[in-house]
Amino acid sequence: EEVLKPQSTFEVVSMSVDKSGLLKWTTKGETGKLTYTVEQFRWNKWVPVGEVDGIGTSGTNQYSFKITPHSGKNKFRIKQVDYTGQPRVSQPVEYQSSIPVVTFSPEKVSKSIEFSDATMYEIYDQYGNIVKKGYGKEIDATNMAKGVYYLNYDDKMGNFIKK
Repeated sequence: EEVLKPQSTFEVVSMSVDKSGLLKWTTKGETGKLTYTVEQFRWNKWVPVGEVDGIGTSGTNQYSFKITPHSGKNKFRIKQVDYTGQPRVSQPVEYQSSIPVVTFSPEKVSKSIEFSDATMYEIYDQYGNIVKKGYGKEIDATNMAKGVYYLNYDDKMGNFIKK
């Protein structure tokens, strides 16, 4: 007997971000419980920032997810991947953040990197390998090898030298 696998068939009825930073969306036409991945556009790519379990019923379903915006204009979308492996994505929704632009220092690092405010970040080595990622106001760099690194933070891309 054939097992019916859930398929991603959702249609977005509405999607918005409120002033408190809550991404809300309403769907219809789901045909099985699948996880929604919430993605944020930063550093020229869509970055997964969280997951919400789908309800899976065909009627109207409502969801919400607390976002962590970067400074300026933000874009978010939702995505599901079913057994076919083909992602189904929503249209992006925009949100204008009032948080200040984040800066980092120093550019020649011995012990740590300090951000002006807590931010999501990724650090890559010169070969494009991810070295560290997370969220915070400071990155401990004491165990990093000397060299040039690329730093994605806030909605910006920069680099620094570990000395």
